[in-house]
Amino acid sequence: MTAVSLVIHQQNLEQSSASLLKAAGIVMDGLSRRESDLLSASRELASRKHLGSTVWYLTQYSRSDLDRETLVNTFEQLAQDTFRIGLVARAGRVAIYNASGELISFSLLEGDVKRVGYVDRPSPGVFRTVLLHPGEELDWKMAESSKFVAGVEEQAAVPAVEEVRYGEVDGALSIETRVPIYGETFDPATGAPERRKLGFVDMVQPIGMDFAAQFSNLTSFAINIFLPEGNGFGSLKDYRKPELGRVEKSGKNGEILGIAKSGGRNYYQCLIPLHQGKKVQGYIALLEPTETITRNAWEMIRILWAIAAVSLVFILPLSWYFATSISRPIDTLTRIIRRLASGREADRDLAALDEGRNDELGELTRSFVAMHDAVEQKIAQINELNASLEARIKERTAELAAREQESRTLIENSPDSIVRYDRDCRRIYANPAFAAMAEVEKEMVLGRTPSEFPGGPDSEVYERKIREVFATGKDAQFELRWPDRNGREICSHIRLTAEYDRTGEIATVLGIGRDITERMEFEQVIWMQANFDSLTRLPNRQMFHDRLEQDAKISNRSGNPMALLLIDLDRFKEGNDTLGHDQGDLLLIEAAKRISGCIRETDTVARLGGDEFTILLPEIQHVSSVERIAQQIIERLGEPFALGSEAAHVSASVGISIYPDDATDLDILFKNADQAMYAAKGAGRNRFCYFTPAMQEMAQNRLLIANELRIALASEQFRVYYQPIVELPGGKIRKAEALLRWMHPSRGMVNPSGFISIAEESRLILSIGDWVFREAVRQAKVWRDTLNEPIQISVNKSPLQITQKDRFSWSEYLVQEGLEARHISVEITEGLLLNPSEEVNEKLVRMRNAGIELAIDDFGTGHSSLSYLKTFDIDLLKIDQSYVSHIDTDENDLAICQAIIAMAHKLGLGVIAEGVEKSAQQELLIEAGCDYAQGFLYSPPIPPLEFERLVQGT
Repeated sequence: MTAVSLVIHQQNLEQSSASLLKAAGIVMDGLSRRESDLLSASRELASRKHLGSTVWYLTQYSRSDLDRETLVNTFEQLAQDTFRIGLVARAGRVAIYNASGELISFSLLEGDVKRVGYVDRPSPGVFRTVLLHPGEELDWKMAESSKFVAGVEEQAAVPAVEEVRYGEVDGALSIETRVPIYGETFDPATGAPERRKLGFVDMVQPIGMDFAAQFSNLTSFAINIFLPEGNGFGSLKDYRKPELGRVEKSGKNGEILGIAKSGGRNYYQCLIPLHQGKKVQGYIALLEPTETITRNAWEMIRILWAIAAVSLVFILPLSWYFATSISRPIDTLTRIIRRLASGREADRDLAALDEGRNDELGELTRSFVAMHDAVEQKIAQINELNASLEARIKERTAELAAREQESRTLIENSPDSIVRYDRDCRRIYANPAFAAMAEVEKEMVLGRTPSEFPGGPDSEVYERKIREVFATGKDAQFELRWPDRNGREICSHIRLTAEYDRTGEIATVLGIGRDITERMEFEQVIWMQANFDSLTRLPNRQMFHDRLEQDAKISNRSGNPMALLLIDLDRFKEGNDTLGHDQGDLLLIEAAKRISGCIRETDTVARLGGDEFTILLPEIQHVSSVERIAQQIIERLGEPFALGSEAAHVSASVGISIYPDDATDLDILFKNADQAMYAAKGAGRNRFCYFTPAMQEMAQNRLLIANELRIALASEQFRVYYQPIVELPGGKIRKAEALLRWMHPSRGMVNPSGFISIAEESRLILSIGDWVFREAVRQAKVWRDTLNEPIQISVNKSPLQITQKDRFSWSEYLVQEGLEARHISVEITEGLLLNPSEEVNEKLVRMRNAGIELAIDDFGTGHSSLSYLKTFDIDLLKIDQSYVSHIDTDENDLAICQAIIAMAHKLGLGVIAEGVEKSAQQELLIEAGCDYAQGFLYSPPIPPLEFERLVQGT
């Protein structure tokens, strides 16, 4: 028994080794999945749109004073995105570094402890760690520190390629991935885009207790994890690192070591080494108690004892049976012969004989028994078959009755209409759903054909389909439209199926119809939403591109050109902000109607979004027809728009490109029309313009200037010049207008007309305007302290700055800098005051309450309305130079200037005349009572030092 026990023990040892190595494979698969998931999360974050440009932006401008609010917002958004990615990837640490290996943003998740933040470097050698604490519903709170957060490297080597490795991170065995971040930046010298490595994403996922617990449950083995140095942690607290040299068996995923002791118990152990190259970074141990093997061995011994006991129980009766098997058959045979001789039955004795004997008595016995059994079996089979047939007949009858009742119930209660037709297409059956859908009694539809009821144009199609099924036996499916009793059109999906009689001939046709009216209506709504603008009901961008492709194919076949017109409502955005969005929507609806009324039925007009419309004119015979339509559209849109009690005025700029003359690529054709439209705007608006190759160069130049403007603002290429405003009649300098100049590093001084409009289109005017204001405040403080007389500086605020949300408050900035508001005035255009929005009103009121003077620039050039002069607290009117420059030669211009001056004085307003170049003009203005004058007669815009000398000289 000892030998048997040893054999069983050795066999169980082999099975234990196999189980441990199999479990090691499961653990390695789990590690591989975690590596793959962590690498995928790192790649997803690194490849996010604009991540590269964001890292570059934060690195490039964190040490400048440019728009700190935007920098902080960008830092916070990046930190929040890092935190969310860390949650999804279940990473213990997520960090983003720049191309220099400097930490930018980080997220640490340690159980319930979450540390999220970023590192701001306002100047070389100085850093500021900002922690964002996510609360409920991401209610982020901020805390600042001058120390780096423990657990995150403040400086790391930038990887050349993607890296996945095992290693010790913060004292724990971890998986770490590093993925480079690529993005597109602009060459500061040329402005050309270039793609380069801008940083990398670092993610760490500890192989901790959760991993040990998960795979311990999965494999049913104890699991411990440890570093090359140290005892580690896991399922067994007392388990110590094994002697690595005691390898008894090696496998693909691990090595079987000798017996280990832990907590008073012995364990078989399998060790999984985790390599980084040739170096082992850590180990995972799988352990199985040896007592399990011992218990299996003793269980086998008990089974052997049970087998022996059962064998003894069967051997004794068999011995007795074999001892008596000779005399008993002889006695039975004698008794049978005597009974047969006396004519008595011997069935019982025959049954007692052994039928397996090979002698004559056995043969005779088997014959009698076989004959008797065969007769009894046949009788039993016949009786059983009869009973089975009777039961089956009853069962099938009940099933057929149940199925018939079930079918009738389903048909009678089905929401689908079910109808049966004969060969004359007459209904011989209709369920209640059909009568309900037709809103008539069931008897009214029976015996009638579809043409007789409900009729309609599709009824003949329906009857033809029924006859086809009778002729071919093939099912038919189609959609049918028919009128209900109230004249409403109903759409049904019909399925026709042939029904056969016992001879195999088609007897009837069954029609099943489902009401799909609501579905069709819903699909129509979805189609309309996908292809038409919800406001104007015109085709949208999607349908426009479909029509554009179709018309281009038609043009290719016919050889006739096609025209594409791009229409933009001039200054609609400013008007929309002042009128209100509801009124702006009404204006767009009316504009769509006017444009649609100017084109042919074969043409297409679509709204691309905002205030942009486009027109396709296929099959044009003469270019003059395109010009006629474009001019008609401009004239119609130039007419007043009645919006309730108000009347709004807009104009339109139209760009035209011709297919295939201007482009065969449809995207380029559209871009060419867009460039032509911008050319129309640049030429003064309210006109149309054809595309020319020179416009492509202009578009590229606009893009280049926009990129250079961003660089110019960051690299301090802008200058503020000041043009004196003198008091009349004395000629003493009392005010100055701050005017922007651009000192380009290669092109020198750039005229404002060459970049101001581009700054407005790109919205850079918001940042540039704020910078000009800060410079004006700084200069006003200098002149307040150095000049004998106070100089008030006027700063222009564009309509975009007024209508958009303030990036920072000008009035609060004056208080912060300690400058009295009387030293600054703000110039705005009168168009903002015609129909101002509530937000514009509030901004103007805040400036006036802060003591800042307001001036109306270029007065008389827009849609002037004297009502706003009563509504708003205006201090000054600036007469546009288009009137002032001819007052010495044009009596009408002189009369206009005199009227403006007189009206302003009656309202208590001061007046500044712009563009004064001659002494004669000055004398006329003095006679008219003008308060101030500005122009080249006194000085062009000059740098601050020259302005100081000019003031001191006067």
